[in-house]
Amino acid sequence: MQMIKVDDNGLDQLRDALRQAALPCDDVSEPGRQFYRFEVAGKWVAFGGLEGSAPDLLLRSMVVCEAHRGEGLGQAVLFALEQCAASQGALRLHLLTQGAAGFFTANGYEQFDRQAAPVVITQTAQFKHLCPASASYLRKTLSAPVP
Repeated sequence: MQMIKVDDNGLDQLRDALRQAALPCDDVSEPGRQFYRFEVAGKWVAFGGLEGSAPDLLLRSMVVCEAHRGEGLGQAVLFALEQCAASQGALRLHLLTQGAAGFFTANGYEQFDRQAAPVVITQTAQFKHLCPASASYLRKTLSAPVP
């Protein structure tokens, strides 16, 4: 699987994938966000993003395209995003999710009360208004990146 940074030309494709998955996409072109497209055999299969700066980053907008769900790609995408975050000096990844808490806890994330999030995370648009108050807050302490 290839991980490719999404540039301005790829934002519409990202927005479409997020809308299809009923995920927020209003702020994807704002500064401080980095998004990646994941491809297999030249076809995009997933997207994911990181927001903020080390030591705490927000994992966001992770979606496996519907035609490729159930193929085990989610775990590979998550690992790639975690490695990317760690290579940027992140010590922790934070996220909000409506329906994927089980996936993330199975991959080492712990659920916390939203008020336990650091201020740099609670000040993001995801925390402030894009994700509903009912979304679960999870975080993971990262290991050093694999060389």
